[in-house]
Amino acid sequence: MQTLHGKEALNALIAVLPIVVEALPDDMALFVTDGKKYLQVVEGPELSTGIELGSEILGRATAICMEEKRKTVYNIRRGVPFKGVNVPVLDDNGEPVGTLICAIGRKTQQEVNQGAIQLSEALEQMAQAIAEIAAGAGRLAEMGHNLMIKSEESSRRIKETEKIINTITEISTQTNLLGLNASIEAARAGESGRGFGVVAQEIRNLADNSKKAAEEVKAIIAAISQAVGDMIRSAEESGTIAEQQAAATEENSATIEQLRQIAYNLKNTAAKL
Repeated sequence: MQTLHGKEALNALIAVLPIVVEALPDDMALFVTDGKKYLQVVEGPELSTGIELGSEILGRATAICMEEKRKTVYNIRRGVPFKGVNVPVLDDNGEPVGTLICAIGRKTQQEVNQGAIQLSEALEQMAQAIAEIAAGAGRLAEMGHNLMIKSEESSRRIKETEKIINTITEISTQTNLLGLNASIEAARAGESGRGFGVVAQEIRNLADNSKKAAEEVKAIIAAISQAVGDMIRSAEESGTIAEQQAAATEENSATIEQLRQIAYNLKNTAAKL
C-alpha cells in the first residue's frame, strides 16, 4: 500500500476526518492545519471547542510541531477544556506541510478531579471529627478512672464510718444497761436514791436516743454505700465503653487513611487523562 506524503496526505486527511471521527469517543475532535490555519474541523457531539474552519491557530504548540518536526502536546483550560496532540505531516523531503491535531475533551477529567478533591475534603473533615471523638473518649476514660478511684476511696471511708457507728451503738447499749442497773440500785436505796434514779433514767433515755440516731445514720450510710457501688459499676462500664470507642476510632482512622490514599491516586489519575 502506498504511503501518502505532503499535500496529498493533507488532502486525504481532510477527506477522511468526518468518517474517522465517527469511530472515536464522543468527546474527541480532529483537525487538519497547514501550520497557520485550520483546513478541516470535525468534532464529536460532546466536544465543541469553538474552533472554526479557516480560523487562525492560536498558541505555540502547532508552530513548535512544525519547526521541530515532532509531536507536541498541549492543554486548553479556558472555555471548553481539552487536551490536544499535534502530529506533523511531512512531505517526501521530510519537511512539514501541516499537522494533524487530535483533541480529547477534559470534562470527564475535571469531574473526576473535582470529585477527588471533594472526597479528600470530606475525608479530612471526617478525620478531624474522629480525632475529636478519640480525644473525647480519652477524656471519658480518664474521668471514669478518676471517678472509680474517688468512689473506692468513698467506699473505704464509709466502711470506717460504719465501724464508728457500730461502736456508738455498742456504747449506747452498754450505757443503757448501766442506766438500768443504776435505776435498780436507786430503787433499792429507797427515798435516798430517788434523785440518783432520775439521773439514771435520763442516762437510759440518752442511750436510747443515741442508739436510734446511730441506726438512722447507719441507714443513710447504707444508702450512700449503695450509691457509691453503683458509681463504681458505672465507672467501670464507662471505662469499657471508652476503650471500645478508642479501638473503633483507630479502625475508622485507618479506613479513612486508605480512602484518602485512594482519593489521592484518583486525583493523580485524573491529571494524567
